[in-house]
Amino acid sequence: MTTRTTRRPGPSLQPTPFDRLRQRWIDRRRGGRLPRNLRRVAALALVLAAALLLLTPPRPAPGQPVVVLTQDLPVGAVLQASDLATTPLLQPPDGALTEAGSAIGRTLAGSARRGEVLTDVRLVEPVGPQPGPGRVAVPIRPADGTVIDLLRPGMHVAVMSVTEDGAADVLVPDAVVLLIGASADATAGRRDQDPSVVLAVPSDSADRVVAAALTGTVALRFN
Repeated sequence: MTTRTTRRPGPSLQPTPFDRLRQRWIDRRRGGRLPRNLRRVAALALVLAAALLLLTPPRPAPGQPVVVLTQDLPVGAVLQASDLATTPLLQPPDGALTEAGSAIGRTLAGSARRGEVLTDVRLVEPVGPQPGPGRVAVPIRPADGTVIDLLRPGMHVAVMSVTEDGAADVLVPDAVVLLIGASADATAGRRDQDPSVVLAVPSDSADRVVAAALTGTVALRFN
């Protein structure tokens, strides 16, 4: 009697989707949990380090901040905010300005190049009373000299033009007393001529005040 041997089918050359998923799981298990956890920790550390670099403010450049010019300027130029910038310098020159605001409105004593460090000797020293932005200094001699004794620098007054018939016209509603001059005969004990008063008036009213002071009668009114 002959015995027949039954052969088992060999492995398929085209695995099923279930076989592929099972093989992937086996391959993943061979690596172990420890290497996977280490890789996750390393990736998390890299992400945190990148976020820390983005959030950390940049370190300031070394050196002392100084004011430099942003463009070439001629002698006598009045400095504006757009003409100035601040940059650090390791060895700044003596007298270098450190704040741009302290140079705005000042006048250059000589021509200067772009990038030049601004020092105190490059600026013209202010001479006389400073009227402030938008105003000019105008000297007048009030018709009533007794009012001069009541004036003090910093007081606000109105400038009036008085005609021969007594009509008054307000030239400047708000002028600021800058300086009260001394009489030429004060040292001699006489007051033949009252001193002048320097007022800060708006630029668009300065010509009217000067003309009225020369050709007419000017009076002051306290505000």
